[in-house]
Amino acid sequence: PYWLIFPFLTAKENDKSSLAGHYELRALIVSSVCTKSTRKGHLANGSNNIILNPTFEDELSNWSGKGCNILLHESMEDGKILPLYGKFFASATNRTRSWNGIEQEITGRVRPKLAYEVTAIVRIYGGNIADANIQATLWVQSQDINEQYIKIAISQATDKGWVQLQGKFLLNGSPLKVIIFLEGPPPGTDILINRLVVKHAEKAPPPLRPFMKNEAFGVNIIENSNLDDGINGWFPLGNCSLNMEFGSPIELPPMARNSLGMQERLSGRYILVTNRADTWMGPAQMISGKLKLYLTYQVSAWVKIGPGSTSPQIVNVALSIDGNWVNGGQAEFNNESWHEVGGSFRIDKQPSNVMVYIQGPAAGVDLMVAGLYIFPVDRRARFKLLKKQTDKVIPSSPS
Repeated sequence: PYWLIFPFLTAKENDKSSLAGHYELRALIVSSVCTKSTRKGHLANGSNNIILNPTFEDELSNWSGKGCNILLHESMEDGKILPLYGKFFASATNRTRSWNGIEQEITGRVRPKLAYEVTAIVRIYGGNIADANIQATLWVQSQDINEQYIKIAISQATDKGWVQLQGKFLLNGSPLKVIIFLEGPPPGTDILINRLVVKHAEKAPPPLRPFMKNEAFGVNIIENSNLDDGINGWFPLGNCSLNMEFGSPIELPPMARNSLGMQERLSGRYILVTNRADTWMGPAQMISGKLKLYLTYQVSAWVKIGPGSTSPQIVNVALSIDGNWVNGGQAEFNNESWHEVGGSFRIDKQPSNVMVYIQGPAAGVDLMVAGLYIFPVDRRARFKLLKKQTDKVIPSSPS
C-alpha cells in the first residue's frame, strides 16, 4: 500500500449515542447558518486542485460554515491581518464548539484509491489565546449511510501569522458524500483560512539504480569461509558449540561452480555444530556493510547432518536483515551425505545490521557446514547461462 488511512470514528445515522464527545453533536447540527452559494466557482489557476474557489476570489461561493458563521475579509485589525495569497481570506466565527469551522463538499471530485495531499494556509483570531491546534478533517458518508471522520492533519496555529497545515488521505471505497472541513480551536476563537488545496499526491520517484560497473562479481563476502583461521569470524547462534573438523568436499557445490568456474577449491575443513537445543541454532556471521544495493547475491554451501534423525531434515541458509528474515536457500534430505544448499537474494534498501546463519535440523541433530559462499553475480550473464542450461535439458520438438 502506498499511503496510510488515519484513524476515524464511525456511527450509523440513527445511533448517535455511539459517537463520543463532540462527535455526537456533529451528527445533530448538520445545517449551517450560512447559505451555500449556487455559483459554480473555479479551480485554482488551472491546477489539479479539487477545491472550488480555493482563495475566495468568488467570495464565499462553494463554502459554508459548520455550525457557525463564515465571513469574507480583505483585511482585519486595521490592515494588520492581510491575506498571504490573493486578495481575500475567510473566517469561521461565532464558534461555540471546537468542531465548528469552515467546510466544502467535494463529493464527485475526490476519487477512491487515489492519494490526495491537503495544504491549507490558516491562523487564529480572538478568544484571548495566542495559539491553538487547527485540524483538517474529512467527513465521509458511505453507501450504507455510515459516517466516518478521518483526521487528515493537525498543526499549531497562532494569532501572529499564517501557518501551513499539510497532510494526506486516501479513500478505499466510493462514498455517497464527502466534506472537508477545518476545526479544533476552543469556542470563541475564529479560524482564518486564506487558501485550501487538495490535489493528487505525487508519488516519490524511485531511487535511481547505480550504474553497475566493475563490480566485484564472484568475490565471496564471507570472512574465513574456508576456515583457514580456525573458526575466527564465526560465532554460535544460541547455546550450541562450534568446532572445526576435516573431511568435507574440496569441490565447490554445482551451482556455485557454474558461476565461479573450476578454479575455486575448498579446503576440506568444515564447522561442526553440536549441543543444538533448537532448530534455529547454528553457525553465524555478521556481514553488515558488505552488501550493496540492487546487486543479486548468490548463496552456496555444503551441508550435512549427523545421526539421530528419523525423518527428512531441512537445512536453511538464512539472513537476518534489520530483524527481518530472508531465505538464502534450503535443502531437505534424510541421509548423512553432503548436500548443496543454494539460493539468491538482493536488497533495495541499505540495512544497518545483517547476519547470516545456518539452521534447520531438529534439536539434538548435529549440523556440519563447509564452504559458505555469498557473492554478487552479473544477472545478465547468469540469465544467459541458465537459458543455455535449460536449452540443453529441453529437447527441441521434432519437425
